[in-house]
Amino acid sequence: MRVMVVGLAAVLMLAACAQQQAAPNESRQSANSDRYNRDREACRSTVDDHMRTRRNIDDSSREVLAGNYERYGQTTLPSQMANYGDARSADRLIANCMESRGWQQPSKPWWQRIGS
Repeated sequence: MRVMVVGLAAVLMLAACAQQQAAPNESRQSANSDRYNRDREACRSTVDDHMRTRRNIDDSSREVLAGNYERYGQTTLPSQMANYGDARSADRLIANCMESRGWQQPSKPWWQRIGS
C-alpha cells in the first residue's frame, strides 16, 4: 500500500513538472510575438529557397526517367506525390529551424510521429 502511494505521488509530480515546462514556452511566444514572427518568416524564406532548389533537381531527374503516365491515366500522380512529400519536408525543416533559433516546438502524440 505504501509503495502505491509513493508511486502515485511520483506520477503526479512528474505530470505537474510537464505542465510547468510547457507553460513558459507559450508565455515566451506571446511575450515576444514580433521576434517569433520574424524568426518564423526567416525560417520560411530559407526553407522555401531550399525546397525550390530541391524541387528543380527532383523535376530534372524525373524528366530523365519519365514514364508513359498519360497512357495509364496517371497524369497528375507524380506531381501530387511530390507536393505531398514537399509539404511534409518543409514542415519538418521549419520546425528544425525554429528549434535552432530557440523556439521549442510542441511535441506530437506518438501516432502523429509515425512515418515522419
